[in-house]
Amino acid sequence: PFLRVAAAFAAVAVIAVGAAMFWPRAAHEAVYATAVGERKLVTLGDGTRIELNTNSVLRLAAADDQRKVVLERGEAFFQVEHDAAHPFVVIAGTHRITDLGTKFTVRQGAESLQVTLVEGSAEIGPANARDKDRSIVLKPGDVALATAASLAVTRKSTSELSNDLAWRRGMLIFDRTTLAEAASEFNRYNKTKLIIADPAMTALNRLQLTY
Repeated sequence: PFLRVAAAFAAVAVIAVGAAMFWPRAAHEAVYATAVGERKLVTLGDGTRIELNTNSVLRLAAADDQRKVVLERGEAFFQVEHDAAHPFVVIAGTHRITDLGTKFTVRQGAESLQVTLVEGSAEIGPANARDKDRSIVLKPGDVALATAASLAVTRKSTSELSNDLAWRRGMLIFDRTTLAEAASEFNRYNKTKLIIADPAMTALNRLQLTY
C-alpha cells in the first residue's frame, strides 16, 4: 500500500529563454527561483526544458563551448535537447552532471546530492572536469547519491521512479515510507510544518492518512 499526498503547489509558471539563439548570451547570469510550494517551468532556446521544484534556485550561465546551469538549491527535472558539440552541464555543489542525451532529476541538499536518471545516459563526477577518474556514467533507473567525499549508485524500478517524480504532477507518493520521512518530505512544500510529537511513531511505515 502507498500513501498519496496532494501537495499544495502554487500555479506553475512558464518561462521561455533565448528564443533567438541556441543559448542565451547575457551580460549577467540569469537566475530562476521558486518559493516554498511553487513549481516553475523554464524552456531554453535550444528546446531544453527545466522544471524547478519547491524552494529551488537555478543559475543559467552562458559559455562559449558548453551549455551550463548551476543548481544552487532544491530540485530540478531536466529534459535536455542533446547537442554533442555543446555539452549540457549541471553543477550542483561539488559535482558536475553532463548530459549524454537524457532526462534526469537533480536534488541538491545541505550535505548531499541525488541524481536520478530517467532516460538516456548522463555522467556524474567532481565539478573539476579534469578529474575524470572519479566519474560514473549512469543508466536509466540509476540513482547516484554523492557527498563531498563519496559517490554511490543504487537502482530503482520504473514504478519507484514514477513515485519520486510525482511532484511534477502536484502530488507526493509514499510507498513503505516511515512517518518521519513522510513528514520531512511534506515539510519541503509547506511553511506550516508537521511535527511528530511522539518519537515512538517516527518509524511507522504503514500510514493511513489523507491530505
